[in-house]
This record gives sequence, structure tokens and C-alpha cells, in this order.
Amino acid sequence: MLSGLLLHLTTFFTSLGIGEWFGIGAGADVARGRSSPSSPDAQVMHLSNEIDSWISLPEPTLNNMPFHLHQVLNALNGSEYESDSGTDRIFRPSDTYCGSCKILSKMVIGYSRLGGPIDIMASFLIKICYIIAYQSMPVCRGIINQEKDRLEWILKNSNTEADEVCALMLGGQGCGVFRRAPWNVNIPPPDPKTYYGANNDPNLDSQPQKRQVIPALASGLLVHQPQQAAQQQQQRVLLQQPQGPKQNQRPILSEPTVNINEKVGVVNEGKRVLKVLHLTDPHFDPDYQVGSNAVCEAPLCCNTDSGVPKRPAHAAGKWGDYRHCDSPRWLLQHMLHHIVTNHPDIDYVLSTGDLVPHHIWKINQQDNVAIMKEMTDMLLEYFPNIPIYGSIGNHESYPRDSFPPPEVPEVWQRFGVQWLYDSVAEQWGRLMREPTPNSARFGGYYTVLVKPGLRIISLNTNYCYRLNWWLLYKSVDPGLVLRWLVTELQKAESRGEVVHIIGHIAPYYTDCYAQWAHQFSRIVSRYGHIIRGQFYGHSHFDEFRIHYDVHAPKKPIGVQYITPNNGPFQDLNPSYRIFYIDGDHPETTRNVLDHETWVMNLTHANKFDAPHWYQLYTARRDLQLPTLEPKNWDELVQRMAKNPNLFAKYYRYQMQDSDAALANGCDARCRKKTLCSLVEGDAMMPPKCSRRG
Repeated sequence: MLSGLLLHLTTFFTSLGIGEWFGIGAGADVARGRSSPSSPDAQVMHLSNEIDSWISLPEPTLNNMPFHLHQVLNALNGSEYESDSGTDRIFRPSDTYCGSCKILSKMVIGYSRLGGPIDIMASFLIKICYIIAYQSMPVCRGIINQEKDRLEWILKNSNTEADEVCALMLGGQGCGVFRRAPWNVNIPPPDPKTYYGANNDPNLDSQPQKRQVIPALASGLLVHQPQQAAQQQQQRVLLQQPQGPKQNQRPILSEPTVNINEKVGVVNEGKRVLKVLHLTDPHFDPDYQVGSNAVCEAPLCCNTDSGVPKRPAHAAGKWGDYRHCDSPRWLLQHMLHHIVTNHPDIDYVLSTGDLVPHHIWKINQQDNVAIMKEMTDMLLEYFPNIPIYGSIGNHESYPRDSFPPPEVPEVWQRFGVQWLYDSVAEQWGRLMREPTPNSARFGGYYTVLVKPGLRIISLNTNYCYRLNWWLLYKSVDPGLVLRWLVTELQKAESRGEVVHIIGHIAPYYTDCYAQWAHQFSRIVSRYGHIIRGQFYGHSHFDEFRIHYDVHAPKKPIGVQYITPNNGPFQDLNPSYRIFYIDGDHPETTRNVLDHETWVMNLTHANKFDAPHWYQLYTARRDLQLPTLEPKNWDELVQRMAKNPNLFAKYYRYQMQDSDAALANGCDARCRKKTLCSLVEGDAMMPPKCSRRG
């Protein structure tokens, strides 16, 4: 919201060269961490005075805007943006904006600390938003006004500096690493009586972990041994096929049904295999309107208030749209119908957040709660007898991305999101069919035993989200989630349990700030022998990240699986993923044995009004992986670095076979950035990619 607008404005400072007016260059020196040669205080005061005088006019316009403010806007024409995040349209960073970001941040911080009224600054930003970002005053007012109070409080009650703001938002673009004073989560040393993982001494050859090695299959497919619940779930085929909106309704091609008996077989050395469905980022939009404008002046389109399409090609498709549009109800219903028809043998479901749409300028508590409840109702309709384990997404909060630390009373009393944690705890209890642990109502995280010896830990990783402004106030284990995680892992280890971790934002994804991610690395390095799987969403892409031991940085010890989104936002095909997990037998490891991704081509669905879901790939067969052990993923990255054809195949899977996304291609820079992201999730560990080229 405000963070995204800040990035818009930095573009104009950069292209103006206005940094020279502040006594610094256009960004290169600041991006490399050099200090500015002169204090900007006088200039900040000057800009603040110009803001006050302009906003106080009866009719603030471009014609009466003061000189230096007008300079900023003169850069509007010809500005270019390079996006590093496909999840939020308003977030448009570029690696050339570091210096200008620092200038603009100093202006906002300085104005606040000079005692400037927040309403005047908000009015100024609303005007600028309208001029340079969205030609819609309701959009700009909504974006700015929901953020202004918490931002003012944070700036006045912290020692936040401009370079910290820019490192937090643009750390992935070369603007430095957001870090405060060093801090560590307390991690108990291993107990030799219970610790049976790999040797942590980097000077010794590590012993293999106690994990079953599953022989590679010629077909690459794992066949699931169904349970009694599978026959019950097969009855869901009788559900009426979702037809979409009634107007202009046409027959829909029925989905082929897989005979469950065809999937019964002995693959895992005669042992049972669990089949786990992972759903994430559906971004359900109850207001989606077929034929509405898909190219609008808002962060989200395809609604009745998106305006009239200027040409037929701008009209929203029936089954969703590659442009800035979320998921219509009938798209999600069709996906769920396809799943229960073709996968009647699901053992349990993971649902990792972002249930609500990208209405970032008009969201409120009531609408978010209502949509979360409706999504819960939808899931229970299609999975009435199967447990579903959830985690919370960044969009569920209001204001969006706001996750204040509940352990700080003065913050929680004024800005707390108790309404959110109470709501998700209620819905999670319905989905799990058991009471939600109290920790969910405290900080949005919990743990449950799902099978004998198998525990799921649901993390609220939004506490590490770099667009959560509260990190500027408290960055040391906000929400106490890491301390809680260590406690739960320690108890699981002592009980002889193994763990699967679920969450919304992958700790190694670029949106999680570096110090938090490094502490998570330390935890995984200590408890990796019992952490048998990690499952996340948020990025909307089909990805993974590799853990390396903090004591032996070349040694892969874990994998973060990032499942692609269920909806089309943006330029992507709707998708879902099935994981195969070592099942219920005496020697079970609960390791991830394989996974497969299914997609629906949106171009075909809208052209022929015939959505068709197909298996895009399976990990072992199509990526040529002997097992899904961390070392195999590490070897895959090395093979892709040498084999352009193999990388092209992976990139196609990463983009979910999307016509729109693949049309943009992936050049050498894109390829390097993609590969490096897979192995450099912890910015505080030694780099694995050359900084040259």
C-alpha cells in the first residue's frame, strides 16, 4: 500500500536526478552502502513546507504545485518499471531506485518527526497516487488512509532511518540487507539420547540421516494405496458440475474420471503412501464479473466497479483472466470438483492462506472474515470427511500485511488483530474437526498431531514479511514465533515425533527479511533430522528453496516446497499440487516421496468455455530426480545451470505452463536470478552464485 506508493515515487526521484539537490547521487552510491556527503535535514524541511503550502490551497493542482514537488512529477512521462514480485501489482521495485528510495523515505520520516500532521501527508500522497499511479481517487484514498495511523505511530516510536526502510522493501534489488543489531533465538543443544540426525561437525564426513531411500520408478509415478475414506470421497463425484454464471451458459465438457482401482499398487516397497493435497492462494473474489473491465485503474480488476472495457479484448474471461484479476467462485468450484473426481483418495489437505482477493484499497475486517468463512464452507462441501490444516496469509489481515507483535501490550491494545486470529482459529477448528490450540489466538500459529508420530506445525510466517511495517518497530522474533517453534520442535524430538511445517511465506523467499530467515536456518540445522517436509505458498509460482547447514554451508539438509496458486493472478494458470508422503507403516520416515502439479490452461478455458485440468509434471519423472532428498534438489540446480534445455523445462513448470508468462521468455539474467534464488535463500550465509555477470 504505502510501501508500494513509495516505490512509485522513488522512480521519479531517480529519473529526475533530484538526489543531487539533496547532496547525493541518483542512487548508485547509496545502493553500495556509502553515506551521503551532506545532511538532508534542511531539504526535508523545505519539502515539508512545500507539501503544507500546496495541500492547504483550496484546489491543489499541478499548475499551483511548488517547484521541487513539481520536479518530482515532471518525471512521470517515460517512466519504466521492472517488477520483482508478481503477487502485488502496486509493488513495483527496480534495482536502480535505491538512492531515490532513501531520499523519499527521509522526506516522509522527516515530515513526521518535524510534527507535520499525518492528514496533510496523507492528502499529499493521495494526490500523488492519483497523478502517477491510479487514476481513481477512491483507490488512492483507500490505499493511503488505511495505513496512515500505524505508519505515523511506528515512525514516532522507533528510530527507523531511511536506509532501513529501503533495505526492508528493496533488499532484493541491491539496496542492502535489512538488519538491526544481531540477535539469536536460543536453541538447546542436541541430546545424544534423542538426537539421531547427521553429524553437525563440518570437518567430518556427515553420516546419512535415517531416511528411507525410495527406488526410482520407470514411470516416475507413485501409486497411492487408498483408505476406506477414499470410497466415501468418491461419492463426491455425484456433486453437480459447477457451471459458472448463469448468463450465456453453455455446456461444459465433463472431466474424465480416474478409476481408483487403476491407482492401487505396490510402489513404496509394499508400504503405504499418504496422498496430500496442497491448496494455496485462491484469492477468491465474490465480486468477479464476467465481461467487466480487466484493464482498469486499480490493483484488481474484473469487478463491476472496474469500468467499461474500452475494447472487446479487455473484457474479463468467464473462467478468470491473466490480467489483474482474481478467482471467480465457479473457477474454484470447478477445481475442487475435478480434485474429488480424479483424486478421491486424498488423506488430508493443506491450505496455506491468501483466501481473500487483492482488493487492497477497499478491504475491511467484515469482508475478510466473511470470505474466509465462505472458503471454509466451500472446502467442507467438497471434503466433508477429510481433515484440512490451514495457515494464515498476508492478505487476510486488515490493513493488509499488518501483523503487529502481540507480545507488546501498547501496540496490541491499539493496533492488534485479535479479530483475525479469533476468526482463523474458528475456521481452522471447523476444517480440522478438532479444537484449535490456544497459540492460534495469540499469534496465528499452532501445532497438531495428524498421524502417530507425525506432527504438523503451522507457522505465521507473515511476521517476517518485509511489507509488514511493524518490523521497523520490532524486528527481533516478532510474535515470538521462532521461540515457540524451537519449543515445539524440542518437544517433538523428545517424543520421537517427526514434523511437517506449513506456512504462507517461505522463509527463504525474497519477501522474508534476512535476519529472521537466518534464524530459521539455524533452527532447521539443529532440528533438520525430524523436519521431514516444508510446504508454503505466497509467491504464486511453482518453486522450491534448498536449506544448507549453517555449520557446513555446502551441505543440503532440507527443502522448502512452494506450491503455485489456485487462481490466475497474475499471468498464471490456475493450479494445485499433490504430495506423496511415506505412509503408515512401522518403518515410515514421513519423507516427501514425490509431488505432481495440475493446471488448467486459461486461454483454452475461456476460448472454448471448456476448462480442462491436466497433470503438468511430476517431480521425479520430469525433473529426473532419483529421490526428493535435499541432495537431489541441490544436484538438480547444478544440472540446470549446465543444461539450458533442462532449465527451460523447469521454467515452464515454474510458470505453470502459462501462455501469458512464457511469452515473456527468460534471458540469461532471468536464468541466473532464478537459479540463484533456489540456493541462496539465506542472505547471511556464504553466497553460492558469482556476483559477476
